[in-house]
Amino acid sequence: MAGEGLFFAGTVLKNNRNLLEEEATRQQLDMQREELELKKQAAADKRKDARSKGQKANLQDYSLDGINPLFVSDFQSNVAGYQDFANNNAMSIFDGDTGLKNEQSSQERDLSALSNNYISLSSDITSLDSLVKNNKGGQLKLAENGEYLYVHNMSKIGEVTQGENAISMSEALELYPIDAQSMINKTEWADPTKALFDADDSDDNRKVVSNDGEYNYTEIEPQKMADTQTAITNSLKVNSQGFHNDTNYKRLYDTKLLTIDGNEMTAKEAFFLEAYIDPETEQKGGITGSDSLLEMLDPESKLFKKEVSNAYAEYLGKKISEEGYENRGRKQGGKFVGETSAEKKARETEEAQLEYNTDTERIISSTKTGNEALTGYQTYYNHPKLSKDLTKGIKTDSPLSAILGGNSAEAIAFKKVAQDMMKDATTMEFDVISVTLDGNGLPVALIQIPGNPNSKAFIPYSRLSSKTIEMLGDDVKQLVNYKKPVVKFDPNSHSND
Repeated sequence: MAGEGLFFAGTVLKNNRNLLEEEATRQQLDMQREELELKKQAAADKRKDARSKGQKANLQDYSLDGINPLFVSDFQSNVAGYQDFANNNAMSIFDGDTGLKNEQSSQERDLSALSNNYISLSSDITSLDSLVKNNKGGQLKLAENGEYLYVHNMSKIGEVTQGENAISMSEALELYPIDAQSMINKTEWADPTKALFDADDSDDNRKVVSNDGEYNYTEIEPQKMADTQTAITNSLKVNSQGFHNDTNYKRLYDTKLLTIDGNEMTAKEAFFLEAYIDPETEQKGGITGSDSLLEMLDPESKLFKKEVSNAYAEYLGKKISEEGYENRGRKQGGKFVGETSAEKKARETEEAQLEYNTDTERIISSTKTGNEALTGYQTYYNHPKLSKDLTKGIKTDSPLSAILGGNSAEAIAFKKVAQDMMKDATTMEFDVISVTLDGNGLPVALIQIPGNPNSKAFIPYSRLSSKTIEMLGDDVKQLVNYKKPVVKFDPNSHSND
C-alpha cells in the first residue's frame, strides 16, 4: 500500500508539471498573439493616419510673377484644373496608382511649360511696348487700321477667348501671334551681286560706245566686268580667321545652285564635277557624290582646305558673273547722229520732263486744290496724276516748324500729338507717304506720325533728305521737278483790236 501511495503522488506531480507547462505555453501564445494584434493595430493606425494625410494632395506652386494680365485668367484656370485633379485623386495617388501619379506629373510639366511660354510672351510685350514708348517702333508691323499689329492682336485675343463661342488661348495665339519675332518687318534676302550688275549696266561712264554708221551701240567695259567679278570672288573667299566677312556671300558660298548640262545642283557639287583638280592624279572634274571632298569647302570641318576653298570661290565668282552679265550685253541705241549715249539719255529725260510739265500745267489750270488729306493745307492730293504714293519704309527727320499751314486747326492738332512724343527733342522722324503739288505748283511731301494714321501734315519737298530723294521712282521725280512751262511770245498770234 505504501508503495502504491508513492506511485500515485508521483503521478500527480508529473501531471501538475504538465499542466503548468501547458498553461505557460498557452500564456506565451496569448502574449505573442496579443503582441501581434497590437503590431497589426499599430500598422493599421499608421496606414489610416497616412491615408488621412493622403487626402491632401502634394501640389506644386505656380506663381503669376512675370505673366501679363492677358494670360492670367487662362493660366489660373489651368492651375485650378490641375489642383482639382490632384485633390480628387490624392488617396489613390498615395496608395501607388501609377497611372494617376503619371498623369499628375504630366500636368505639372504642362503647367511649367505653359508658365514659361506666358512669361516669354509677356517679356516680348514689354519689349515691344518699350520700343513704341521710345519712338523706335518704325520696324514693327502695323494692322490694317494703323495700330501696331501686336496691340491689335492682343485686343483680338481678348475678344475671341471670351463669351459663348470662345476658343482656347493656344488657338487664339495661333490666329493672332504676338511674339516679338513675328511683329518685326523682315526684309527679304536679296542676292548682293545683283546690285553690282545693275550698277554696271546703268553706269554710262563705264560703257563702251560704238556705232556702225547707222546706229549707236553700248556695252559694259570688259575691265569693269572683270573688276566686278574680282570683287565677287574676293567676297566669296573665307578669310584667314576661318569665316566670311559678309554673311550674304557666305549664303551664296553655301547654297548657290547652278544648272550644269540641264541638271540643277549645288555650286559645290558643280565645282567638283567641272573644275576641281585632284592633286594625286591631276584629273580635272568628273567627281560626284563625295562627302569627304565637300568637307574641304567647309571652314568648320577638320578636313577644310583653304586652297581648295579659294579655287571654289574663283569658280563660283566666274559662274555668278556669267549669269549676271548674260542679258546685259551689247545694246542697240538710237540712230547715229554724233550723239553720245549720255547726251541722248539727258536729252530724252529733258524732253520727257517738258512734256510732263505741259500736261501737268493743263491739269492745274482746270483743277482746284483741296484739303482732302485733312491737314489744313490746300494741295492737289486728290488728283491721281498730281499725287504719287511712295513705297513703305521712306522716312524723314523734320522739325515742327516746317509744317505747312501751321495755323490751321489740323496742323495745330498734329503738332500737339508730335510734341507729346518728341518730349525735349527739336526734330522727329516721320513716315513719308506721298508727294504732290500745292496751289503754287511747288512739290510738297505728306508725312505721318509713325503708328498714327490719323495724324498727317505737309512739309516742303525740299526738306527731305537726299537719300529719300534717291529712293523715288522716275514718275515721282517728274512730279517734284515740275516747273510751269514758259510761254513764248508768238508775234503772229497777236492781233490788233
